[in-house]
Amino acid sequence: MMHRAFQLVVWLLLGLIHIDAQVINAGIAGNTSTQLLARIENDVLKHKPDLVIVMVGTNDMLNSRRMNTYKQYSSNLSEIVNKLKQNNAQVVLLAPPPVDSIYLFERHDRTEFKELPNVKLDSVRHIVARTARKNQVYFIDIFQKFQDLNLPKHNEDVFIMNPNNSAYRDGVHPTRLGNFFVAENVFNFLKKNDLIKKGDRVVCFGDSITKGSKVKGSVTSEGETYPAYLQKSIMDYVASEKITVKDKQN
Repeated sequence: MMHRAFQLVVWLLLGLIHIDAQVINAGIAGNTSTQLLARIENDVLKHKPDLVIVMVGTNDMLNSRRMNTYKQYSSNLSEIVNKLKQNNAQVVLLAPPPVDSIYLFERHDRTEFKELPNVKLDSVRHIVARTARKNQVYFIDIFQKFQDLNLPKHNEDVFIMNPNNSAYRDGVHPTRLGNFFVAENVFNFLKKNDLIKKGDRVVCFGDSITKGSKVKGSVTSEGETYPAYLQKSIMDYVASEKITVKDKQN
């Protein structure tokens, strides 16, 4: 048994066998685009990713202790994309979901806001879309996906944490169902655009929404985080379809 396990490890290292796409959760709570840019080498590039999914902007706009201007956010996001492209990674940018401002203002200073929170996130959505177009990378409007369902609904919906669905007066972080909804939209987009390759390494790069705050498997690609649901969907798809192994030499 030990000999067989050692043999499998050696084969993996030599590239003689290939695992299904691996999804890495690189989300850290409280991060703005400034922090993502500072840790991109250690937390993303060192993994030599084939695909990086970036969702950031909630803290840039709504964390009253570390807000960035639209200009700074846009500049940081562009630099993140450029670094990823320079390292030959495919890039998918996500616009973060809307929030329940009532609970947001229970822990962030309302006087720091010159615009309503979801107005700011709507502006972020347009910055992300513009950055994607300019840099010829992919864009998924998660903000609009939530808005299409009229989410969040204060104390009523099951997608954004509130006391009735999670016992948290939160208003920002998705529940397990919210994370599943994000992952489902990302997976469907990847499949539609032929971005799922067997053996690829995928990094989900972002803040506490990517991390999976207050759900099972937080900071991992297991449990109830959106990277966890995404990994399961990819692995199921790879197992059921004839997905070829990408030639890493090209």
